[in-house]
Amino acid sequence: GGAADWSDIVNLVKEVEVDNANLNDGSCAYLTNSKVKAKLASTARVASSDSVMLLNAPWDELYGYPFAVTNHVPSDLTKGSTSGTCSAIVFGDFSQLIMAFWSSPDVLVDPYTGGSAGNTRIIVHQDVDVGVRHAQSFAAMLDAITT
Repeated sequence: GGAADWSDIVNLVKEVEVDNANLNDGSCAYLTNSKVKAKLASTARVASSDSVMLLNAPWDELYGYPFAVTNHVPSDLTKGSTSGTCSAIVFGDFSQLIMAFWSSPDVLVDPYTGGSAGNTRIIVHQDVDVGVRHAQSFAAMLDAITT
């Protein structure tokens, strides 16, 4: 594992371009977690400068592509001796991501669990499957250290 630098950010795009993915239709983006976002925003693009960070305000674009954050992207990966502290950074053509919904949402209204406090609990379940149409449309760095 290692801290992400500018060449890692550029190489993710290069890996998708090499496989001839369509990068020009506006569906390509970076996806990572909040730990990586904080690390990128506090890491200088060039070591001799502290004014241009890997990720700059308004925090929603990286290397000319949209940048999104969700804590569903893992931050507990392992590589070599770096155990449980690596994060993933994904770049890809998200039009090639397929989401299949197997039913309509199931809604359960539970007036009993919090009933003594006058609360009603509402639970929603949705069966979803996610697949990738063309694996070459995505690239990932799975060993970004954020500490």
